[in-house]
Amino acid sequence: MTNPTVMTIDDSAAILTIIAAYLEDSEFNVVASERDGRRAVQRFQEIRPDIVLLDLIMPGQSGMETLSQILALDPDSCVVMVSSLGTEEAVHECLSTGATSFLQKPFSRDAFIAFLRGLDRGIKA
Repeated sequence: MTNPTVMTIDDSAAILTIIAAYLEDSEFNVVASERDGRRAVQRFQEIRPDIVLLDLIMPGQSGMETLSQILALDPDSCVVMVSSLGTEEAVHECLSTGATSFLQKPFSRDAFIAFLRGLDRGIKA
């Protein structure tokens, strides 16, 4: 059985670095990190990761636009919106658009890994 693959999309290099560090010694493999929504959609199409971690607020193409484009390519993809903007309205919009889940920043490594393991079990079920 192969390890779950993860793609991270966030305009913050610091967040991409933190997520990569969190996952370094876990069963999850980061296969791509993108800072631009348009480029991320192209990379998604090439690699088809198991889990996509997508920032909600990004310059240029927003996280919502990126989410819609990824779901157009693969309606069954597991996309988690990640944001510090965890308002009820933002969470509802993401989930009603088709996001699998919503993760509020900041988060601890242990909580993050536990969250991903729960998602992965759901994907394989």
